[in-house]
Formats: sequence, C-alpha cells, structure tokens
Amino acid sequence: MAAKPKTRDRILQTALALFNDEGEAEVSTVEIAAVLDISPGNLYYHFKGKDAIIEGLFDDFEEEIRQVLNAPIAKPLALEDNWIYLYIIFEEIHDFRFFYNSLPTILERCPSLQPRFRRVLALKQDVATAILTSMQKAGVLAISETGRDLLAERIALQITYWIQYCSLKDPRRKEAALIHEGVFSILSQLTPWLGENGVAYAALLEEFYESRSV
Repeated sequence: MAAKPKTRDRILQTALALFNDEGEAEVSTVEIAAVLDISPGNLYYHFKGKDAIIEGLFDDFEEEIRQVLNAPIAKPLALEDNWIYLYIIFEEIHDFRFFYNSLPTILERCPSLQPRFRRVLALKQDVATAILTSMQKAGVLAISETGRDLLAERIALQITYWIQYCSLKDPRRKEAALIHEGVFSILSQLTPWLGENGVAYAALLEEFYESRSV
C-alpha cells in the first residue's frame, strides 16, 4: 500500500492544481487549506504564506525541467526522437503553466526566482542550439552560425510562450492537441534550412503530425 503523501507535499499538489485551474492571483491560502480540509494554521506551519508555496513549487518545477532539458536525445537527427523530446518539454511547462501565465507578477513578488527563471530560459536556448549544431555538423542543416543562434532563440521563445498563446487563442483547446501543434510549429521552422530535402521533410513532418492529432 502506497504511503500517504506528507502534508507539505499535499499542500504543494493542491496549490498547483488550484493555481493552474483558477489562476494564482485568484487563490488564497485559506482556499488551499479548505480544499485540503486542514486549518490555515496547519498550512502556515509548513508555508509562511502563498509566496512560500510558489517558491516551493518552483523548486519542483526547476528540478523537473532541468532533468528534461538535460536528458540526451538518443537520435538527434531522427524526427520521432525530436518530436518526443519537445513534447515532454511542453508537457512539463503545461504541468506548471501558472508560472508562465502570471510570470511578471510572480517574479516581481518573488525576486529570488528571477535569476533562476533566467537560467532555465538560457538552458532552453542552449539545448536548442546544441540540437541545431548537431544537425549542422551532420550536414543536414545548411545554416550559418548567426542563423543557427537566432533560430535557437526563436525556438526557446516559442517553447516558453506557446501554451499561453494557445490559451488566449482558444482556451478550450485540449492539452495534447496544443502541445502537438507546438512541436509541429517548432520543427517546421527547420524546413527552410534543409535545402533540397526541405520539401520531403515538410511532407514527412505533416504526416507525422496528422498521425498524432487528437
């Protein structure tokens, strides 16, 4: 029989669900305690206010997103491996989407998170650069170093804000669908740099996307 989660972990899990569903600004510590059926004093024993809960959640997010971003891709030139890798990154961001939805406000209230979030953002770009460089060295991608760096920056930007863009565009869109669309959109950006293989790659990519559409 699985052990019951500790109160601290339950607070974080409940807060994450409420922040994601209702918006961080709309949720109070009193509401979190009520959902957990514990007293506000019990919650305060573990977290001295909502900002402390947010910082605890960022600890979890940072650990998980770094593990994902630092995981090596088995075959960086294979479409399926790149697709799965990007999907997992988007999925991780979706799991902690309240950070991205309320990013300016949260970073203003919790300034200690600012350098940490910047490092996560830099890691996203470093990973994109590494993948593009491997394709460049393999002769698959015909792109200059400047073009590669700009493309890596655009990919990092899209990874960071895609889910929020889709939520504004169509808030009813299902998670899996919007993530697949994000992966498809990112990989489509490679097409202009594939030379004579671009047309075939675009067709293969579209076929791959259609097979995973929901």
